[in-house]
Amino acid sequence: MDDPPSGLLPAAGIYCCVPRIDDHDQSTVDRRELRCRDYARAHGIEVAPAAVYADTARAVWKPEGARPGWMALLAAVERRRIRVLIVDSPGALARHRAGDLVRLLRSSARHGVALHSVGDMWNLADPAHRRTLLDRATNATRSAQAVSRASRTAHQHAALAGRPHGGGRRPFGYEAGMGALIPAESKVVREIFSRFLEGETLRAIASDLNVREVPTSLGSVWTVGGVARVLDAPRYAGIRVFRGQVRAGDGTYLLGAWEPCVGIEEWEQVRALRSPHGPTPDDGARESVQRHEYLLTGLVECAACGHSMVGSIVGGYRMYACASTRTQPPEQCARSIGAASFEAHVQQDAVRILQDWDGARVSSLPMVGHRHPDAPTGAGHAGVVVRSASAVDGIATGPDAGIHWPRVPLRRRAEALRFLYTVIRVGPKTTSRGVFDPGRIALIPHPL
Repeated sequence: MDDPPSGLLPAAGIYCCVPRIDDHDQSTVDRRELRCRDYARAHGIEVAPAAVYADTARAVWKPEGARPGWMALLAAVERRRIRVLIVDSPGALARHRAGDLVRLLRSSARHGVALHSVGDMWNLADPAHRRTLLDRATNATRSAQAVSRASRTAHQHAALAGRPHGGGRRPFGYEAGMGALIPAESKVVREIFSRFLEGETLRAIASDLNVREVPTSLGSVWTVGGVARVLDAPRYAGIRVFRGQVRAGDGTYLLGAWEPCVGIEEWEQVRALRSPHGPTPDDGARESVQRHEYLLTGLVECAACGHSMVGSIVGGYRMYACASTRTQPPEQCARSIGAASFEAHVQQDAVRILQDWDGARVSSLPMVGHRHPDAPTGAGHAGVVVRSASAVDGIATGPDAGIHWPRVPLRRRAEALRFLYTVIRVGPKTTSRGVFDPGRIALIPHPL
């Protein structure tokens, strides 16, 4: 290493950082830098203008926390950009960042950087102090590594044995610590999986659970995110997660020691549908969800032009839009209606019909519906839609119809509605934008 000019000590760097929240000395970074500069002046050390390295965020004390000042300091030491380094409070580094201190002491010795320190009892200019700090920091690092290895091994054994993760809030459907199934809640979990696979949206499922006043494990209301977390959680299929993985090294699932709510096959189907890189629209299961996502498919007509109104995404929202928008003017019609409120309104009316249901009379009626002038059917059928009372088999009627209707799978509800109504016509909007207008809806029930 080249000697500095006669009468001058080599240019020095400074390192200081924000104190840990539980340290006795809570001096700010600026005050720590100032006492390093005072030390430099007192000892005739010139601090290089660009050699002040500081970390001002408390994340510096976290194992994986960002510490840009520290990393820049190590780079300067290893590239021999500084000859002297003044470190503030090296004892705190030995206690809480032992691995970092070991690296600094060894790198400084290797590259000939003279160390000094301020802020505590340790004097890095004293070889005996440096040796003691290095031994302590090295032992602390080895101890931490041993604890980490033991912890990883224990977690691995727990995963292979199927033991649940400790801590955290009670998962919906289970007693604390993935204990016994709670019958009422586990039934809701199975319902959520079933309804999603039948094609219902997360929002519809959450809304229905809230209408029925089914609380979450915290006693709060359901949200779209809450339903999604149930569907995404491997625990409900009895699968244990270890380091973000659900499979062991041999490719088999890591199975938990608790009783599952749903089968692995069912969970895999949901996972595939919810994956952003999951099945394409050519996949049969995905087609099923898309086909039944719109409850009123085949029932809705535009009152203006008579064309069918089909399920569409308009501006990111589920809508029923007039199919004549696919043609050229003058036939073009831009009528549309929001799907969620529309479907809720129709279902409310359907529940009213089911509450007054006379099964014996209905079963004796001829089940023939109306004609669709634009229906793509052969001349033999002449557009006649044939309906059967079997569409409502197994669906609760009478006074409790409103309680049981939301629990009916989406596909069955769609079939029942196609039986209960011959057509639903949507007229022009008469309210302001964003306000649902039930007056524009004409429900034409099947003559029962």
